[in-house]
Amino acid sequence: MIVIILAASMRAGYRSLEGGEKKAESMERFRVSMRLVDSQLQSCLPLTVKEEDLKRSVFIGARDSMTFASNRSLFSGRKGYVIASYRIESDEKGKQVLYLKESTIGMENEKETKLLDGFDTIRFEYLQAEKTRGLGGGGWSDELTDSTDLPQKVKLHLEQGARKLSVTIPLRTRKPARKDSEGQGAT
Repeated sequence: MIVIILAASMRAGYRSLEGGEKKAESMERFRVSMRLVDSQLQSCLPLTVKEEDLKRSVFIGARDSMTFASNRSLFSGRKGYVIASYRIESDEKGKQVLYLKESTIGMENEKETKLLDGFDTIRFEYLQAEKTRGLGGGGWSDELTDSTDLPQKVKLHLEQGARKLSVTIPLRTRKPARKDSEGQGAT
C-alpha cells in the first residue's frame, strides 16, 4: 500500500515538474523572441532601392508580414547586414505562428526559424510620420503606406485567450534629411 502511494506521488511530481519545464521553456522562448524582434528593429537600416526612377525604402510592412534591412542577425549575432522577413501564418490547429527568415545581404543564404506559436492573434501596426502630422490624429496603420521612409514605431500585438499584449518598438534609425527644390527639409 505504501509503495503504491509512493509511486503515485512520484508520478504526480514528475508530471508537475515536466509541465513546469514546458512552461519555463515557453516563457524563455517568448522572452528571447521579443528581445530579438526589438533588437532587429532598433538596428534597422534606412536602405533604399531604386525602381523605375523612384526610390523606395527596403522596409515593407503589412498586418501579417514585415521585411527590413538590419545589422542584427539571429543566426550570426552582430556580423553583417541581413534582410529580416517576419511573417505570420496559421498552423493546422488554427493558431498563429510568427516566423523569421533572414538572408545575408550580398550572399545566397537564407535561414528560417519559428519564433512564436500558439497565439490566437498576432499582427503588426506601424506609426508613420506623415499621419502623425495630419489633422486626423491616430497615426497607427496595419499597412505601411509611405514607401520612401521608415515608420517611427512598430507595434506587435499578441493575443492568447483572454491575455492581450501590445509591444511598441521605436525605430532609432532615421534617414538623413535632404533638401527638396524649395529648400525645405524633408525626411
